[in-house]
Amino acid sequence: MNVVEKNKLKIILVITSILALMFIAIVGIEYFNERRRNKALKYYNEISTVVILADTLGMDLECSDDAGKSWVITNQNEDFTGIVSRDIDDYISGKKKSLYNYKIIENENMQKYIDNFNDNMKHIRISGENGAENPIPPKTISEGEGMEKFEEIKNLEELIAYMHKLTKNGEYYLYALSVIGLDGSGLNGRITFDMGDGTENVIHESGTIGIRELFTMTYRTYEYERGIKVGGK
Repeated sequence: MNVVEKNKLKIILVITSILALMFIAIVGIEYFNERRRNKALKYYNEISTVVILADTLGMDLECSDDAGKSWVITNQNEDFTGIVSRDIDDYISGKKKSLYNYKIIENENMQKYIDNFNDNMKHIRISGENGAENPIPPKTISEGEGMEKFEEIKNLEELIAYMHKLTKNGEYYLYALSVIGLDGSGLNGRITFDMGDGTENVIHESGTIGIRELFTMTYRTYEYERGIKVGGK
């Protein structure tokens, strides 16, 4: 092999090495970015129930980073989901080096909300007719939404864990409870509060309820509102 051929071979080897390094770099960057996206999406699925629950209950969030810095964000000006979504987008794009941690800051209403939620989940019944006008007997919210039998929740930690469970259809409990209607649908049904003594308190003759009502309303509230609607006062 003469000098010219050797030089050509060297050039080919150098070009090949550069191209190989460029390919490895591109693949490496894409792999790194894909890992960031997967990590961010997995984290959002885990934290979304916490964030939406805080929004629903009007609680503040404590936010912290990997360096140990923490601060409080409130939902007075905008919803938490928007804030967290932007934080996650910034992480995926590389603007932020790590994902933030979020924690609900309990206030004086928390235990009252949990107690109301327990009562409503245990005592509310929904009945009506399907599209073929076949009667649907009274069902608990858990039965209608395809959830496991409801067990009383004691604290915020248990509430978050409960909301992160999946229904028979693979939906987070929190999302399934966003609109509660007839037999797991968003359709109007007859919604009552079973008093446990053979009597019932009518919430809606035909309607739906939302997740916030499960936390903020009691059978006495339903009775009061029902009286206003019927009496017109």
